[in-house]
Amino acid sequence: MMMILALAGLGLGVASGQMVFEKTLIETTAGPDQEEIKVEFRFTVKGDKEVEIGEYDAPCTCLEARISDNGRLVWQPGESGTVQGIFKTGNFMGMIDKMIVLRMKGETEPSVQLTARMNIPVLLEIEPKTLFWNQKDAVKPQSFKLTVNGDEPLNILELSGTNENFVEELKTIKEGREYEVVVTPKSLEERAFGLLRIKTDSKHVKHQRYQAFMAIRRGGSGK
Repeated sequence: MMMILALAGLGLGVASGQMVFEKTLIETTAGPDQEEIKVEFRFTVKGDKEVEIGEYDAPCTCLEARISDNGRLVWQPGESGTVQGIFKTGNFMGMIDKMIVLRMKGETEPSVQLTARMNIPVLLEIEPKTLFWNQKDAVKPQSFKLTVNGDEPLNILELSGTNENFVEELKTIKEGREYEVVVTPKSLEERAFGLLRIKTDSKHVKHQRYQAFMAIRRGGSGK
């Protein structure tokens, strides 16, 4: 089953048997090019009754959940096992929480939630993510600030926009470390949306392309 990782809650109670987890929150940091993250939540069955998992799931197709011993659902007192989450990083960046949910047989609500908190590096920080103009405002330039994180410098190789109404200009503040992209609309007469694509010289494929957004909204400032 595919799922997002998150489990909160230490124990699952069924009769006098209980599945107790060592941790319900696990934090991990991925490498810049890491495509898959594996997290294991270890448990032990406490009490004098077996426990049976009725259902386990995750709300995201980016996550697969597996139970040890070939997906065994019935566990006896004293036995130990793991719930493993396998997360595909895809285009995710930053701090991501994903969840796995377990429901014990006979229960109507989830008995356990397990959370994987994953820090996926952002090598090029863009602020803000979106530039906004309002139709009744004066045409003025605004800027994206680009900051390189980590030890290795990054150079901006190319800018490209999807909407010709927005004119972009790249300024180098500190070579390999800080940049500014100045964006000026040609007109604010109509609502518009544009995507800014940023190409870098990163050796990590995942970090060779970033994007930001521009939008012209209806109305005056603050609306």
